[in-house]
Amino acid sequence: MTFSFSYSQNLVKNGGFEDFVSCPVKMSNLNRDAEYWSAPTLGTTDYFNECSRTKLGIPLNFKGKQEAYEGSAYAGLYLYAPKDYREYIQVPLTETLEKGSRYRLTLFLSLSEKSDGAVKDMGAVFAEKPMSIHTKRHLAQGMLSAEVVETTPIKLFPSNNYYDDKQKWMELTFDFVGKGFEKHLILGNFKSNAATAYDGLNTAEGYSYYYVDDISLTYLGPEYKPNEVYVLDHVNFNFDKFDLQPKAKQSLRDVYEYLKKNPNLKVSISGHTDDMGSDEYNNVLSRERAKAVANYLRALGLEKNRISSKGFGYNNPLDTAQTEEARRLNRRVEFVMTEFEDENP
Repeated sequence: MTFSFSYSQNLVKNGGFEDFVSCPVKMSNLNRDAEYWSAPTLGTTDYFNECSRTKLGIPLNFKGKQEAYEGSAYAGLYLYAPKDYREYIQVPLTETLEKGSRYRLTLFLSLSEKSDGAVKDMGAVFAEKPMSIHTKRHLAQGMLSAEVVETTPIKLFPSNNYYDDKQKWMELTFDFVGKGFEKHLILGNFKSNAATAYDGLNTAEGYSYYYVDDISLTYLGPEYKPNEVYVLDHVNFNFDKFDLQPKAKQSLRDVYEYLKKNPNLKVSISGHTDDMGSDEYNNVLSRERAKAVANYLRALGLEKNRISSKGFGYNNPLDTAQTEEARRLNRRVEFVMTEFEDENP
């Protein structure tokens, strides 16, 4: 039996908080009760579940009333509190992120009913390893940079308004490009009280407590730069063939989605062969390989005037060794994206 995994699978372990070690009984329990999740600082983050018969239940709990966005559990944390007190949540990812690939981080947030005010500063940091920082205050960029664990810069979820809805769940999301070391995710407010955009009556003693649920990280595809040559992943053809395999089609769907989101770009496809066969035959075969790729992109919906294809035979090998591995590498398709201006807008 074989299994097929979609590129849209969630890379956050237990992103909906449904998997738990034990039913919540006491507060400050995220580290004990929620599977995979932990607090990276001394801040005492909470875990809520419908199974609880204490003040950590759903929908009723010690901070108010809120149904789960999905399922039967969520986490709760302070994004604003007196004396810069903060709480954070961290979780391992299912795999290390790929350098140069694009990802989308999404979560759902709801302000607790008993909160004094709302903020619009929610951010994320990715780390090579789990963090353990001896503080109850906010994690500033300088503090993170001083740690031995490699981290990304703090990235804020974009927002024009305060996260002030106490009834409905608010969706937060941003896209980013992986650096190639990220294996853990940390979420929270990384700003001090003075720097936080806070909408409340009591800035000195007030607090903003939020429920968070359904956290997901999904792969969007590679990040392509204009005027650079890329070899298409999984498009190394079998000997004397120019048909596209399923993995090749997935790679091409990534290319199509990128071009669809960047209408200012066009793509030039070049086909290549190994050293087996005559120059004349290899020129024809390489053209057919490039054409197969171009036809598939057109079938997905890319405009004909944004695609060109050409065959180069064995004129530009990646590896000149007389081995099967070298020949497999040379049976490829490359592409270059360049600026596009429609002559007939």
